[in-house]
Amino acid sequence: MSQALELSLTCPQCSTEFSHPAHTVVDMADEADSEALWQLQNGSLNKVSCPNCQAGGIIPVPVVLNVPEQQMLLVFTPGASQMDEDQLSEAIGPVLQPFLSSVPEEKQAEYMFRPIITDDPAALQQAALGQLSGADIIGDADDAEFDEDGDDDDDATEEELSPEEQQDLSARMGLLQQLFTAQDSLERISLMRASGDLVDDLYLEVIALVTEQAEQAQPELIPTLQKMMNEAEVFIASSNN
Repeated sequence: MSQALELSLTCPQCSTEFSHPAHTVVDMADEADSEALWQLQNGSLNKVSCPNCQAGGIIPVPVVLNVPEQQMLLVFTPGASQMDEDQLSEAIGPVLQPFLSSVPEEKQAEYMFRPIITDDPAALQQAALGQLSGADIIGDADDAEFDEDGDDDDDATEEELSPEEQQDLSARMGLLQQLFTAQDSLERISLMRASGDLVDDLYLEVIALVTEQAEQAQPELIPTLQKMMNEAEVFIASSNN
């Protein structure tokens, strides 16, 4: 069945504080989830508007989609491709485990314990519309990772990263996700102070990369990302003085 979190949010434009629910589970086998499924299909799931200035955006939380006809459990997680196994488990565990526990034992299926993870919101929407299967998603991921003849410079760069560099990148992606769920600037600054060694030039590069990706997939996130970039630059400058 559908699950939702009541979150305390702060508008990145006018700093108004307000609360709003965010759906974390959509079960296509449950008729009670029809409204959440419809919102996912039309792209409005977890969209929010500030009650003061009407600035809009999508709440970046993990979403579990159960598609029994495709024998597929799809988990959308922002930044998943840059996370290691431990970070993924920490990100999706709080939404995946409650869903699995809520499914009666006689209705549990093997595919539910082999979730497919994506950080592409379009894939989540297409799967909800029946336009994408698990094989499509896994196939795309395999092509991106193992295509030795491809000309994608980004893929080549990723393959050349050492384990230490991959770990550094994953740590900063994890911090970025933490900051994204913070309630306001004060909480983000507090988190940056607690992880000061991660707030560096590489962290700024990660924000820039995510901002570039958001221009195509989630442009409504750009104001928040730009604000986070400014906060990080000020934090770094003050730390170096």
